[in-house]
Amino acid sequence: MRRFKSPEQAQRFLAAFEPIRDHFHPKQHQLTAHRYREQLRQRIEDWQEIVGLKSTA
Repeated sequence: MRRFKSPEQAQRFLAAFEPIRDHFHPKQHQLTAHRYREQLRQRIEDWQEIVGLKSTA
């Protein structure tokens, strides 16, 4: 519970953070290196589109 004032505050943060973490953390051990990089690139592009950022590439 570091830096959280209460268990409820920690739970609110984790409830919002988990889907974002899952989006950027594909099951690496189940993928080939090529497929992992491909998925991660696509997920980053999706995220940039969602938050309104332009691709840097």
